[in-house]
Amino acid sequence: MAASRLALISKKIIKPSSPTPLSHRIKKHSIFDQLNPCSYMPFGMFFPKQYNPTLPVNPTHISTILENSLSRALTSYYPLAGTIRDDGLHVECNDVGAKFLESKIDCPMSEIFNLNSTKAEELIFPTDLPWTPSKENLVVAQLNHFNCGGISIGLCVSHKIVDGSSMTNFINHWAAMAHNPKAPIPSFQFDGGSHFPPVSSPRAEAILKSKTRGNHPCISNKYFFSRSKINSLKAMIAAESGTKSSSIDPTSVEAASAFVYKCIASNSTRPSIFTQSVNLRPIMKKWLPEEFQGNASFLFMAPEIADPADIKLHRLISELRKEKQMYWETKNLMSTMLEKVKSLQNQLERDHDDEVDVYKCTSLCKFNLRDIDYGWGSPRRMCLGSVPINKRILLMDSQNGDGIEVLVSLKQEDMSALETNSNLLEFASPSLGL
Repeated sequence: MAASRLALISKKIIKPSSPTPLSHRIKKHSIFDQLNPCSYMPFGMFFPKQYNPTLPVNPTHISTILENSLSRALTSYYPLAGTIRDDGLHVECNDVGAKFLESKIDCPMSEIFNLNSTKAEELIFPTDLPWTPSKENLVVAQLNHFNCGGISIGLCVSHKIVDGSSMTNFINHWAAMAHNPKAPIPSFQFDGGSHFPPVSSPRAEAILKSKTRGNHPCISNKYFFSRSKINSLKAMIAAESGTKSSSIDPTSVEAASAFVYKCIASNSTRPSIFTQSVNLRPIMKKWLPEEFQGNASFLFMAPEIADPADIKLHRLISELRKEKQMYWETKNLMSTMLEKVKSLQNQLERDHDDEVDVYKCTSLCKFNLRDIDYGWGSPRRMCLGSVPINKRILLMDSQNGDGIEVLVSLKQEDMSALETNSNLLEFASPSLGL
């Protein structure tokens, strides 16, 4: 689908509805902020007119609702209206604001739905913005009007400020402000840096470079695991684990992510490592206030597997669970993380040198994305666009709740092998439109 079918109507700066107090002007980075890039995380929402009949007819009315509610949401999420400073240690919460773009797309929304292409979905995002770095305008939103009367919202949010959990909270908060303009504006705390200060810069920089390197052109494909196929996969893994005493009952995310990793790694001759980004908030409750927002996720790393033929799903899941249990039991979370940062740096550098393949998996499942409602109902479809970073696996609940969508980003030759992997296609199908 040609980008020439998109016409930009307007471009605005949306500032917080109330100025940020001087006491909150400096937000210090935490170790979680430090280890995440300044790149934009994209998230897209589609609202077809036939599925969202209460969608306002007047495009100006829609944009006014979204602009005003975004302004109110930025008052609560004030660091997202700020500027990341060059020292790499803090954000200046100076209320420079977010960018709000409005465009027309000269086609019906169904044309995008009917294409099995993450590139088609990218049309709804600000041009060339997803996954690129920026130190200001840390939120960029694009409202798109389709000629069928439907709309989409393409949102880009800085990963340096929020992770998947906090991004979801921000989107739901923005939607709640749109749904009820008179709702009180809550206060959140972005004080992770006070509890978990950053580590030495050289080590953090090495990890950041490895997370954002683009040595190879990548393509992204989506695969859909239905609920019934996930249940079959879970049963297979449980049976694989042997006797009843040693049997494990994998979660849907554990089963789908480990299985996709195995399917990809089976096409390689190099050793591999599977990593999973884990939300540490349940573990950090005793240190962080309930109102905390920001980054609080960390990569858990399974042991290296030298031969792809030796990948056993039940063993892989068990190893990641042991890693998580260690975090639950530690009495000094910061010390434990520092040790893990050293190990993570070493393995990611080996990945860069093509000594080992490190696969990084992130799950947005169970993050309440299906409950987003700006006042005209939940989105019919959600997307993440494509990911220009090699060896990435992202999971998200399907909008109707009947399964999981998995977005995979690989080099062209590796993706070609995955597309014909009979084991993958037994449990998953290329993700199409509605």
